[in-house]
Amino acid sequence: MTFTRNNLPKSYRPYESLVVCSNTINGGGHIAAIGETLPLIIGKGEKPQIWLQALNNSETKEFLSVVENSVSKHPAVEVKEISGSVVVTIQGKLVLSVKAISDDSAIVDELDMRPIGLNLFGNSSSMTVGGSTFSRNSMSGGGVLIGLGG
Repeated sequence: MTFTRNNLPKSYRPYESLVVCSNTINGGGHIAAIGETLPLIIGKGEKPQIWLQALNNSETKEFLSVVENSVSKHPAVEVKEISGSVVVTIQGKLVLSVKAISDDSAIVDELDMRPIGLNLFGNSSSMTVGGSTFSRNSMSGGGVLIGLGG
């Protein structure tokens, strides 16, 4: 099943504030969308809840679910809790590190979606998408920070 803004996981509850590589999403929202598909969804829970979909076929825009509710669904994907952060690795390469800083806010300080077929990566100071770098931006209203392809 592919997740979109109109088809979110049943247990997903958005953070009021999500800081992604220095960029802030207020009032619920998503980091990126590829057409209608949300490759990464981060929601709140006892620890950050993560849903991650890898690009399985770039021509058909077919996605494969590799993490659901912070549980790996693929043998190459590992989800661990390290020092209060939820960390996702694929074949040993870091894809995501997210830490809840309160009940209603979390910080993504490491992000590298290249192992799942998307040219989107960043650290605590900036996020790079394709050839553009985003730093200290903010958005609100439940949209998508980065929209790619249609």
